[in-house]
Amino acid sequence: MVDVFISYSRDNKARVADIAAAVAAAGYDVWWDAELPPHRSYGDVIAEKIGSAKAAIVVWSHTSAQSEWVRAEADVARNQKKLVQTAIDDVMPPLPFNQIQFADLSDWHGDPDHRGWRKVLMSLEELCGREAAAPVAAPKSPPTPKGRDAEARPAGHKTSFLPWALLGLATIAVALLAWKLLQPAATPPEKSEAAIAAISSTPTSDEPAAQADRQPAEAFTLAATIEDPDGFTNIRAGKSTKTAIVGKVLEGEKFLTYSQPGQWWRVRKADGTTGFMFRKYIRLIEGGAAAAPIVAAPTGVGGSGVVIPDSADRLLSAEELGNYSALELRIARNEIFARHGLRFRDPALQAHFAQFGWYRATTDNVSLSPTEKANVALLKSAEDAAR
Repeated sequence: MVDVFISYSRDNKARVADIAAAVAAAGYDVWWDAELPPHRSYGDVIAEKIGSAKAAIVVWSHTSAQSEWVRAEADVARNQKKLVQTAIDDVMPPLPFNQIQFADLSDWHGDPDHRGWRKVLMSLEELCGREAAAPVAAPKSPPTPKGRDAEARPAGHKTSFLPWALLGLATIAVALLAWKLLQPAATPPEKSEAAIAAISSTPTSDEPAAQADRQPAEAFTLAATIEDPDGFTNIRAGKSTKTAIVGKVLEGEKFLTYSQPGQWWRVRKADGTTGFMFRKYIRLIEGGAAAAPIVAAPTGVGGSGVVIPDSADRLLSAEELGNYSALELRIARNEIFARHGLRFRDPALQAHFAQFGWYRATTDNVSLSPTEKANVALLKSAEDAAR
């Protein structure tokens, strides 16, 4: 089983190689070319590969929009509720796929903070059940595919790169080594010692004193929210998009900051996560100060930390979710993953679930039942509506 299947037209192979490389760099296992066994039909193999993947990225272009094979693959992915649509040309997805949102990658060249690419990663995080690794610029050499390109593929679809397999491996190794040598020393993310419910405590940090623009806790005197069309903004360990992501702020979520020079401002979340955010995404709350209330995370039924105890056993309804806050819905959605022992990358979620004895962080990848998947999607929709 792989994480991500990619459907595309052979004419776009160079662009798709960059997308596949970036998906792999984000920590997901990718299938986008494989040898077709001579005794099996193309349709059977593709249906099997899409069925075994957790997410299917369809790359729409002028040529792929005309391809019956790409449309067929997109239809299979849509029916299995794992379709992630992208567009690399100035083109809308064809009918009926134009009724579904897509990420515009026409001007994307590997920038990890590109709006369209961030949408792709958010979809993969949702479908694959884990967050993407800290993004880096996409390597320009294609990643090693799962197997060889199919000589038996139907004409007009995807081409073979078997003759370049060994050369590709060597090129990737050299490119990754060069990239690693050119990177600045990583800035260790700050640790949160408080649960989501606490904001008053001062977090500890393993960040070297000379690296951070240290400010006392009382310096965080301005309440703020984000103003980002993507619905979330990353908090980074340093004043650069090349530094590690240490947290995220969602639309409507309040955090603290203070007036600072430059394009990057230091911020602190309710769980104590501290880092830097690009100034243009910060919207100060008029008259807001550190005393502005920030909603505490729910402790759940009987203090167990579980908001909806039976969300793994039955299908939830939209009506019953109407009385929950956006934060409660977020916790309810993530507790489905927590029951399986998912090791959360978000420090806020780590801090919250670590309070409760039933949670054991044991894995970076979980497999949800159909009921759990449906409830995750419903909770996410209700969470967005409640913000």
